[in-house]
Amino acid sequence: MFRFALPLIMAISTTTLVACPDHEKEYGGKLQVNTIKAQVVTDDSSPMRYPKTKKPMVKTLRISIPSGGETGWHYHPYPGYGFTITGTMEVTLKDGQKNHYETGEAIYEVVNTAHNGRCISKTPCDLIVTFTGVENEPVTVMLPEKK
Repeated sequence: MFRFALPLIMAISTTTLVACPDHEKEYGGKLQVNTIKAQVVTDDSSPMRYPKTKKPMVKTLRISIPSGGETGWHYHPYPGYGFTITGTMEVTLKDGQKNHYETGEAIYEVVNTAHNGRCISKTPCDLIVTFTGVENEPVTVMLPEKK
C-alpha cells in the first residue's frame, strides 16, 4: 500500500515546496534557504520515476568537462539530479531538443533517452550529479560512436 501512497505524498510535498519557496518556517528563520528548482517531470517533460529494487544505491559524481568538451552520447537507466557549479552546458537529446544549464542551475536528467552534453562556455563545466540507482548496475551507459 505504501508504494501506491508514495506518489501522492511526493505530489503533495512538491506542491508544498513550490508554495513555500524560502522554507524560512521550516528552519525557524535561522537559515537562508532558496529553492533552485522544483518540478514533477525530468528535463524532457517525462514523468519522474524512481527505481523499484531491493538493492537501492545512491551515487554522487563530480564531473569536470573542459571548454568545448563533450560527454559523448549516452543514456541513464536511472534518475539523476545535478547542479551546475560552473560553466554552461548544452545537452542535445536524441530528438534534437537542446537544453542549456548555466552556473547555479539544477539538472533533472532524462532517463533512458540518448543525449550528449557539451561545455559551451569559455571556462570548464563543473557539475555534481546524484543518481538513485541499483547496487552494482551502471548509472550511465555509453553508446557506440557513429561512423
